[in-house]
Amino acid sequence: MEDPQRKSQQGDRSVYVEQGNVVIQYGHKEILKFLGSRPNSPDAFMGRDEQLERFEGCMWQTTHLPQLLVNAEGGIGKTTFAAAYYLLHRNDYVHLVWVYAESGIANSLLGLSSALQISYDNDANDTQRLALFLDEFRNLRSPSLLVIDNANDPEDLNAYNNALRQLPNMHVLITSRVMEVDGLDTFPLPPLERKFAVALFKKHFPAHAPNEDALLDVLLPAVGYNTLVIELLAKNLSQFHKTIQKSYNLTQLVEDLGSKGLFGIQGKLVSTTYQARGFALRKESPEEILSVMYKLGELPDEEQALMSVLSVLPAESISYRWLEALIPSEDLDTTLLSLAQKGWLDYQAETTSFKVSPVVQQVTRKQNQERLFADAEPLIVSLIEKLDYDGGHITGSSYADAAYYARLAETVSTAFSAPSHQIAILCERLGNYHQTLGDLGKALGYFEEDLRLSKELHVAYPEKVSFKNGLAITYSKLGETYTSLGDLSKALGYYEEQNRLVKELHAAYPDNVGFKNGLAVSNSKLGETYTALGDLGKALKYFEERNRLGKELHAAYPDHVGFKNGLAVSNSKLGNTYAALGDLGKALGFYEKYNHLSKELHATYPDNVGFKNGLAISNSKLGETHTALGDLSKALGYFEEDLRLSKELHAAYPDNVDFKDGLAISYEKLGQTHAALGDLGKALGHYNEQNRLGKELHAAYPDNVDFKNGLAISFWKLGDLARKMNDLAKARNYFSEAQRLWEALVLASPQNVQFSQYRVQVRRDLERLAK
Repeated sequence: MEDPQRKSQQGDRSVYVEQGNVVIQYGHKEILKFLGSRPNSPDAFMGRDEQLERFEGCMWQTTHLPQLLVNAEGGIGKTTFAAAYYLLHRNDYVHLVWVYAESGIANSLLGLSSALQISYDNDANDTQRLALFLDEFRNLRSPSLLVIDNANDPEDLNAYNNALRQLPNMHVLITSRVMEVDGLDTFPLPPLERKFAVALFKKHFPAHAPNEDALLDVLLPAVGYNTLVIELLAKNLSQFHKTIQKSYNLTQLVEDLGSKGLFGIQGKLVSTTYQARGFALRKESPEEILSVMYKLGELPDEEQALMSVLSVLPAESISYRWLEALIPSEDLDTTLLSLAQKGWLDYQAETTSFKVSPVVQQVTRKQNQERLFADAEPLIVSLIEKLDYDGGHITGSSYADAAYYARLAETVSTAFSAPSHQIAILCERLGNYHQTLGDLGKALGYFEEDLRLSKELHVAYPEKVSFKNGLAITYSKLGETYTSLGDLSKALGYYEEQNRLVKELHAAYPDNVGFKNGLAVSNSKLGETYTALGDLGKALKYFEERNRLGKELHAAYPDHVGFKNGLAVSNSKLGNTYAALGDLGKALGFYEKYNHLSKELHATYPDNVGFKNGLAISNSKLGETHTALGDLSKALGYFEEDLRLSKELHAAYPDNVDFKDGLAISYEKLGQTHAALGDLGKALGHYNEQNRLGKELHAAYPDNVDFKNGLAISFWKLGDLARKMNDLAKARNYFSEAQRLWEALVLASPQNVQFSQYRVQVRRDLERLAK
């Protein structure tokens, strides 16, 4: 049955064709059927059939003449969708009117005055002219179609919404990025499904090779399945493919997209219907076409600034609670909702989250490049604070929150091309975060990026002491990472660079306690490295210098907890060195000083996990020394206190790998003590716990040589205990596992004398079993 709204004009003598356009008579007036612009026929309309069918139902199967807002982000295909509907139903409407709303809805409608043969008094203002225009417009025969394309100003839409709703003869189709207008029904247009996005790409780039389909799974999500961008990139490749050399291919494009962004790809002129006016296609480079998709200059300053911030965050839904925690703004919620209303970002009310498409982000970074860093700097500072780090522990937020902040920071750290001190610090924070969790590969990557930025800043501003000090800290971080990876020669090189810079800073600014403390720390790092290399004489020299500086700092600033803790640690290092040199009396004296200071710090600051960890270690050191001195009962007391503290630390911070490793070592020390006291059952229980934790650490972080070494030691201890319990088969298996791990460690880190010594000892143990 024919829809009663669709009336055929065949046989109507008031309708005739003249010069290719249909003319409709209204008394003495002759009005064209097609008014305003004529939309270009889409050269590729796919994946929208179901949506078009639903839209037709909304338009024709209602009891009133509808006004529908077709909304989506820029480039998704709103204009193409409207053009497809217009062309498909051009015979179902008496008049079809298409106007562009860039200059405002009122101006676009008044631009039809001549075609409607409307004249105005010379002294009539725009409001009076529009009122007269609408009176004439309502006289057009029904049903007619009015398409208002690109109506992206929510204030303009709200201002004329009521007027549009008072057109009883019109179906009104409005394309817009605006998400909602009071009283106006919306028809959201989603991005293309993957299969249609792939088909669209292949249509515009027919030379696409099937063996490169996997690259499309990288490209399409990177551009948010944006229809316009897919078209432009495919046509761009097609233009390159027409050259003899075919100098630019999909692989190169995807690489450029990942490293340089949408505006870093190589471009040729392409033709498109996007925002084309008149009969000719628009022919420009992809960059020029995409640059005008969104115009940031039309937004208020606070909205432009917020778009800068959102453009450097991941292109994913981010909950308001995270944004509120990171972006200092009294009107954040109002500004976000305003941008969502204007279609710059997507608001998901159910989860109270916001999302910016990757295309909008890149357009924003392009247009806001002069102000991008200044706008985003408060966000960067917030992330630095949230990822604050002290004593091997994340202090700026909980570990669960820090995981999310780190993910956001990883994206932010790559958003700026010019070197920046704040981005260097952010990279350092990310390195600390991954180091704390035991991911040395990621930690190394961020510390190396921190080094690159810090070097560039120091070269550009050699007199700026904060940049020089930042470079020194970066060398220290790289030294720590290479130490954990077992490359002591690289670690030593970085520590020596750190020491050189802090010596210069301390010499130039002897009253600056920060530089003096930095020199103390750098001496400690060099001492630790020479200890691992087996040069205890050099190690002792550096530890003594560190202790001297630590004493001076603590004496000058007795209430400074950092200097007090530094002195405690320096006593620990000297205790270790004298113990290795066989001077147990001196070692005990330094360990007692370490324990005394650690107790004071923990008593004063019981919630400081670094001080609690320091106290645990000091108990372990005293236990080791009393063991060496033959007083096992005293040693047992210290080891039990170490275990108690280590268990509390691991329970409170299960993601902190250093605390987990510390707990494994605590079990080892107690196992040794109980074995020496003859309680082999208790010893076995502790060694099994050490082995369990060691396996977990090594499985999670196989590149960490300390964790691999800890696991080897645990097998060695279990082997020794099995031999004492006369289970030789088990002993052989455990010793073999330890040998396998130490063989690998010596191969990976040949300079580490301890690994070589362990390998020799376990070989001897296996030889004894064979006899």
